Amino acid sequence: HSSHFVTTVSPKAQEKRLAYNGWWQSSWVPTAQDPLEEWLRTPQQRATLTHAQVLAINDILDDPWAPRIQPPERHDKITHLRSQFMDELYPKSKSAPIGT
Repeated sequence: HSSHFVTTVSPKAQEKRLAYNGWWQSSWVPTAQDPLEEWLRTPQQRATLTHAQVLAINDILDDPWAPRIQPPERHDKITHLRSQFMDELYPKSKSAPIGT
């Protein structure tokens, strides 16, 4: 299912416009036993993950109380793939200013 909301764009807008925002969710919540390497392998596969799924993977990797990914080598591989994903989502370089 998905969640959506509509808001006004800006008080300075020249015309009446609306901003339509939304996101979709999935019933699948990742676990340490799932093939996380497959979901994180390519940018195309990573792009299919919902925000909630990414948070669940972060919890699996970072929460000391969560079930651990075994063996440790698999944990390291998934951590590396997650790092690549975060670099794609939050690049270190700045974007060009809007309107240039």
